[in-house]
Amino acid sequence: MKENNNIATINSSPSLLCSLKRKRPPTIHIPTNVLSEIPQPLFDNIATDCFLGYGVALFCRKGKKTFMEDTHKIISTTHHKRSFFGVYDGHGGRMAAQFVADNLHSYVFEMLDNGSTSTREKAIEAAYIKTDHQFLKQGVSSDACCVTVLIEGKEIIISNLGDCRAVLCRNGVAEALTSDHRADREDERKRIEDKGGYVELHKGGWRVHGVLTVSRSIGDAYLKDWVPAEPDTNTLTLTPDMEYLVLASDGLWDQVGNQEAIDLIMQSCLKEKSMQLPVATSNEKEDKFDCASKSPSPKLWRVSLIKSNKAKSHSPCCKKTVNNWMTSEDEFGNENDGPPAKARRVSTVNQTKRNMKIYCPNQENMSGLKKKQHSNALMSACRELGNLAVSRGSSDDITVMIIDLTLFKS
Repeated sequence: MKENNNIATINSSPSLLCSLKRKRPPTIHIPTNVLSEIPQPLFDNIATDCFLGYGVALFCRKGKKTFMEDTHKIISTTHHKRSFFGVYDGHGGRMAAQFVADNLHSYVFEMLDNGSTSTREKAIEAAYIKTDHQFLKQGVSSDACCVTVLIEGKEIIISNLGDCRAVLCRNGVAEALTSDHRADREDERKRIEDKGGYVELHKGGWRVHGVLTVSRSIGDAYLKDWVPAEPDTNTLTLTPDMEYLVLASDGLWDQVGNQEAIDLIMQSCLKEKSMQLPVATSNEKEDKFDCASKSPSPKLWRVSLIKSNKAKSHSPCCKKTVNNWMTSEDEFGNENDGPPAKARRVSTVNQTKRNMKIYCPNQENMSGLKKKQHSNALMSACRELGNLAVSRGSSDDITVMIIDLTLFKS
């Protein structure tokens, strides 16, 4: 009876009932100075990103992670005295990959310029190690795999850490220039075991200490004794049979083979070449001109002729010119009406070319146009490769970079 009275008291007192409800927690105010210290790339949640530059195309696609962890670096100039390209695959966050993208190329140029090492390969190796040391000082636990290419003169220097890969297209044949640093490699496993570490099978793959699938990286401070930042580096001399160079993260290579990627690039470029503007050259005694035309595209050049004034066509001064294509009344039906439109256009081009104003690009503009079209083919190939990897089940971040080596041979 007493319990029923208490219930009646609560029901009859609305103020008491409100006091028993859970209160909303106070709003948390984060100071603006704290927000400003958080690196902006942490908020990067763009699904795809593209870049098209002089002789290089790039396609990036975010996987199922919350944030895009891949980064890249492109330093290329038209004179090609020194160009640098890099693809960086972050793990455990974007911090390591972003640090590498911001600093590795600077350390590479620094080591090359100060001449403190005996060879270029040693200079790049020293730059990798310096990048690793500087990043470890920040106390961040993430890591990054890398593949970089330095093109200077006729030399191509390729370096890699982890499972990012560089593949060369030589006369249409794929040639892997790097070997993935994975824990299942026999030489890498022996190196780890010789230093007191171990490799074990975990979650379907061989891992360093049962944790890391790659055996070399920048970062990973807790495994640094067994997972160094020393890259494999080799140098090639640029030759006429070298066409394209592909740099990509494992998001692509886990699903797409080396030769398959090269075949797709070649098909895309051949398709673009078949659609390039045919150049028609006419050498006349009075006028010489080169014209480019492609009818399917409205943006390209077309030669258009304006019909003559009807009254002017009947004048005696014009009849002599017109009679050059008026053969007989039987052929065209009516002498005064003139020939059909198609015949009129052809004959007018032949007879009144002197009065026509035709826009014809010079050789420099034409070469620039072809380079732009070729770059568009590379961009299409990058996108197709990324989409192909996704269609086969890739859930990782994907970064694909294609470099046109033909532009570095001149």
